[in-house]
Amino acid sequence: MIDNITMTKRTLSEVEKKNIIKSSRLVCNTLNGLIYYDNRTTKNFTGGLFIKIDPSNKLKITGSLHKYYSYLENGSLTNFDSFTMKDAKETFEKLILNTGINPDKVEITFFEIGLNVKLPIDTKKVLEKVHSIGKMEKVFFIEPTYKDARCITTEKHRDYRIFFKMYDKVFEMLDKNHKRTPKGSNIIRIETVHRRCEKLYLNDFFDMEFLYRLQNSFFNEWDKLIFYNDIHAPKGTQRSKIDLIRDIIYKGKNEVLKQYKTQYENKALSKRQFYSVRDFLENWEAIRHEFNIKNSKIVPFWNIAYSTEKQIVMMIL
Repeated sequence: MIDNITMTKRTLSEVEKKNIIKSSRLVCNTLNGLIYYDNRTTKNFTGGLFIKIDPSNKLKITGSLHKYYSYLENGSLTNFDSFTMKDAKETFEKLILNTGINPDKVEITFFEIGLNVKLPIDTKKVLEKVHSIGKMEKVFFIEPTYKDARCITTEKHRDYRIFFKMYDKVFEMLDKNHKRTPKGSNIIRIETVHRRCEKLYLNDFFDMEFLYRLQNSFFNEWDKLIFYNDIHAPKGTQRSKIDLIRDIIYKGKNEVLKQYKTQYENKALSKRQFYSVRDFLENWEAIRHEFNIKNSKIVPFWNIAYSTEKQIVMMIL
């Protein structure tokens, strides 16, 4: 479940520094006359984790713990299969042994918790139907850095230390020309991303009770994934009207009217378009019966696939 992670140690002793350089096979580099060490050119041959000791003897390790696990198991840098918290702890212990790092006073500043959900249907059909997540109903948006709307995230503003992400894992691997891309599979990867962590130490993080709490927090949120309803409208109903109905259901009439009024005032809508929306909102209760609103047909497929993977990785103390 633990995937990308960033670990730092502010100051290394000379003994620890030499041990890491030797065990991790770091290469000596110079920049503007300053010496630093890293494995940038060799990391993909040793598990994919980037390790650097800067000129002030600060250590930084970043990369995917899941991919490091896969590398140790079968020599591949992949993270599309199951990976439990127990696997994460055992992998961490191997990482410490293989790299020569002393885990004392190592801080975690960033980490992801993820799950791969294998589906019997096209992943894009699922992503298009997702609305929000959690008690606060954090809304998902299309991530523009991905092609074909194959990734959605909740708001990623710098004020938020946690955000949620869903994406087509197979599409991502194909886009990167990954040689180990699973053929004929539909996999959605879901992630909870924690950034700018403070005073989170490595030894505490990989304590089984702490991992158990992280796991439960992850599932408490993703259990509350909310999908858009299917809306069956009378023949000839325009797509824009269906989108308007969806907005009414999930935002409420007052919020929708406010949204369209702002667009009208900013001249993004004509007077005729705005009045049409306003009249539709005023008449909504009277005409609602003309539209058949049901739970999405996607929901049963998602619930079965998600619950199956959850049972595989779930750790019980």
